[in-house]
Amino acid sequence: MATLSEPCIGAMNADTPQIGWLLIALTYLATAASMGMVGVAAALTADLGVAMHVARNDVGLALAMFSLPSAIGGVFCGGLVDRAGAKRVIVVSAFICALGAGFAAWGASLSLLMLALAISGVGFTGISVAAPALLVGATTGRRQVRAMSLWSTYAPTGFAMGLLLAAPFAGTGRWQPAFLIYGAIMLVLFAALMALPHVKTAAAPHWKKQLGSFASVFRERDVILLTVAVAVPSALSYGTSLIAPSYLAQVHGTSMGASATTVAAIKGVAMVLCGLMTGALLTRRLNRKLLFAGLAVLGMVSQGVLFWPGSGFALASLGLFGWLVAFSGMGAVAMAQLPVVVASPSRSGAASGLIGQGISVLSFLAPSIYFGMNGWMGFVAIACVGLIVAGLALPIARGRRPILS
Repeated sequence: MATLSEPCIGAMNADTPQIGWLLIALTYLATAASMGMVGVAAALTADLGVAMHVARNDVGLALAMFSLPSAIGGVFCGGLVDRAGAKRVIVVSAFICALGAGFAAWGASLSLLMLALAISGVGFTGISVAAPALLVGATTGRRQVRAMSLWSTYAPTGFAMGLLLAAPFAGTGRWQPAFLIYGAIMLVLFAALMALPHVKTAAAPHWKKQLGSFASVFRERDVILLTVAVAVPSALSYGTSLIAPSYLAQVHGTSMGASATTVAAIKGVAMVLCGLMTGALLTRRLNRKLLFAGLAVLGMVSQGVLFWPGSGFALASLGLFGWLVAFSGMGAVAMAQLPVVVASPSRSGAASGLIGQGISVLSFLAPSIYFGMNGWMGFVAIACVGLIVAGLALPIARGRRPILS
């Protein structure tokens, strides 16, 4: 991508070849898998509670530790990407995710589980911040739009991967194998990610200038607005994902394993298909603000159908699918704006880090909010308010619309 008047984040370094869809898919898979740890833990909340002699809600609240590293250091991780390069950060972060899974498998207390989730959260932070910087630095034109649209669906897809992995072990008391399998998957990805190209968003400046870059990102209005537009729906989706399996099982009388499998299957199909479809729509130069607003309305209606006790399991599942379509589309539309709202390519990593940090700050709060709610109307109300805020915040960079090549 490039604009008529100035370079943008999508302009690649001349020494960096444009990566193909195989490496784009690998980058997407690594990001989604880094989110899988929290899906595994969410599916096993009851088993972990019994094993650790704590309430299931205490295990759910411990999931907030996964988001703590991003909430504290997302922007600084973006600076690390700018200095060290996206590939190095992604590869090391994959190993950290595997390390966190090992701690979870061998831990026998809530404090060790919290430590394991925090370690995995460090790995997730690195991958989720570095991956978009790599994609926008190694792709251009329509491929970049479609790659970013696909990548934006990683969180629900990764959560679904974790649910599917843990579902066979839910309710059995044998929860350790799920974490061990997840750790093995991350080690395989650690090796595969060596194939990624070295992409730097800019020449690494002195650390004092890097701190100045952090500060300048906080002064960019459109980056702040984009962070809100991405982070609020992401936190709503995270909260919905945490409670949906147990809520559907309790309200509609299904087993936890069956509910988790259903939720995971719906997520997996909806996220990938909708991400690709939205990417294709975005290349047609539709009104992105209007498209985002329409998806927000769909999300509000779908949340009502999902959580209304009178829906029945089948209709509630349809509501979940509608919500995921809406969330996936909103994420794709918002992330497609990243290349045109960053004022300078040298700040791409810091901007990506700010977005990741915004997501993590709100996601850190989501477990306490959602597990503390009683009644379906509260879930729907918070979703409606949040989606309205996100729709109003989405920035459209007039006069800097990229040319698709």
